[in-house]
Amino acid sequence: MKELFLVEPQEKYKEEFVKMVEEYRAFGEKEYFDMYKEALIDFNAYVKKLNENIKGCDGWVPTYTFWLINMNNEILGVVRIRPSLNHEYVRKFAGNIGYDISPLSRKKGYGIALLKLALEKAKVINLNKVLITCDDDNVASKKIIENNGGIFESKIFKEENKKELRRYWITLGV
Repeated sequence: MKELFLVEPQEKYKEEFVKMVEEYRAFGEKEYFDMYKEALIDFNAYVKKLNENIKGCDGWVPTYTFWLINMNNEILGVVRIRPSLNHEYVRKFAGNIGYDISPLSRKKGYGIALLKLALEKAKVINLNKVLITCDDDNVASKKIIENNGGIFESKIFKEENKKELRRYWITLGV
């Protein structure tokens, strides 16, 4: 999948990002729609906020956000890389890397490619081991993580959504 790239959030991708957010709404995926809906109100402010998150803010760890695009500049997914586990929620539930693939882009191998590219970025920001989590019933995400070398550590109950969460570690060859 050499035609896929991770790019930093930029105003020039507004149309494609809005399309992705609307896809989440159309598919009734409230969690992701809520995560991105502020981009529909003021896209430039949203992009600015994402780029400022690299420094960390509001009691949260620094977070690098990248968008997975193809040669047509279509946004297929989003990945968030958190270099620090120095926050209880991140350490227990969120992990170093979180990602999502837009509904119409799923089951095409983009998730595996997205995580592979994210692991390369994680190396660049000097991570040598990353924690990645997924809901226990998310078979697709489990496969994505395991196909990228994820070693299962444990399950933990997440009260917030009343679900078990799988915790994986990936050691990066730095």
